[in-house]
Amino acid sequence: METQKRVALLIDTATSWGAGLIEGIADYARASQKRWVFSIEPRGKYDRMLIPEQWTGHGVVARITHAALAEQLIAMRIPAVNVSWYPLGESLIPRVTCDEQAAAQMAFKYLQSNGFRQFAYCGSTLRPNYYDRFGASFCATADEAGYTCPRFSPDQQEFAKLNSEQQLQELSQWLLQLPRPTALLAFDDIQGRQVTEACTQVGLLVPQDIAVLGGEHDELMSRISTPPLSSIDQGPHEVGFRAAERLDELMRGEDVRPFNILLPPRRIIASQSTDKIALDDDLLANAIRFIRAHITEEFQIEDILREVPMSRRALEMGFRKHLGRTPRDEIRRVRVDKAIQLLCDTDWSVTRIARACGFGRPELLTRAFRRELRTTPSDFRKRATTRRESDCVLPDAK
Repeated sequence: METQKRVALLIDTATSWGAGLIEGIADYARASQKRWVFSIEPRGKYDRMLIPEQWTGHGVVARITHAALAEQLIAMRIPAVNVSWYPLGESLIPRVTCDEQAAAQMAFKYLQSNGFRQFAYCGSTLRPNYYDRFGASFCATADEAGYTCPRFSPDQQEFAKLNSEQQLQELSQWLLQLPRPTALLAFDDIQGRQVTEACTQVGLLVPQDIAVLGGEHDELMSRISTPPLSSIDQGPHEVGFRAAERLDELMRGEDVRPFNILLPPRRIIASQSTDKIALDDDLLANAIRFIRAHITEEFQIEDILREVPMSRRALEMGFRKHLGRTPRDEIRRVRVDKAIQLLCDTDWSVTRIARACGFGRPELLTRAFRRELRTTPSDFRKRATTRRESDCVLPDAK
């Protein structure tokens, strides 16, 4: 039997991301029958964590967000895995995390699919001296598609001197300058909730004036936001599972390759903060509403035209002009999104999910998944525990 190993988890316990990471690590140890004893303390997201001076153990999984922790782990020469977007110690400490660029592109695609043509980004005001690749990727994606993307970027040193109400006022004034409607991506749900609060203070409506998407899902922040916040599920359980797998390899003395693993985000968790179809054409907007309202049913284009008084040619041309896809493409996309939600949130069989998403037969759902996501529903569901490196490793972009 394998000897018992002590593993330190320097991960916050106050967010859904941190909790998901820890659960993924524990599930790997359980599934692999590892005799791991975890060293962990209650921590906030922005606590500066370090290994206690007299701690002795065999490995560490850490959200390395400051240089002192990276230097400490390197000096200790202990097997360690970084699960943060910070690339500290990147040539010496392997990293497993969600791919920032893929998350930013998923966010843009989702907001654009709701008809938005004006975008903005609000970075974290709690991370001084942090180069925000997530925000840079979102704005670059918007720019490549032909749109501008203003960013909220106050002077970090001066902004930190303001109290919370003054900070909220500065953010509110920036929001008032944005064109309407604008789709805004926030660094995470903490920042996203601050944006919705700032909108409320100055009379901006969410999502009618400003639609807000949080970059990192946090259940508490999402629920207490007014309205509830849409956000990106970055797959923390899978990140934790894969980080534990990598740490296990390091503790066995294996030569790990590749050094950095970037995993794709899972999905958008849609809520009221982005529940808007931002199209000037009311008929097209009604057509999209019809699709979303009847997505659990089997229907044809003719059924849409019976509800929306326009010709088939006008419908096709409008979808291509405003959304860059056909009505059939949109129907398939919305059905796949619904299937993703059910795969993540229920234990329903693929056959039942196919029926619930209007596909009729599971093979039609599988065909749609392959076209939209290049995978199958079954593989998507079990990715956290069975996905191999050849399937999920992306080039190190950090």
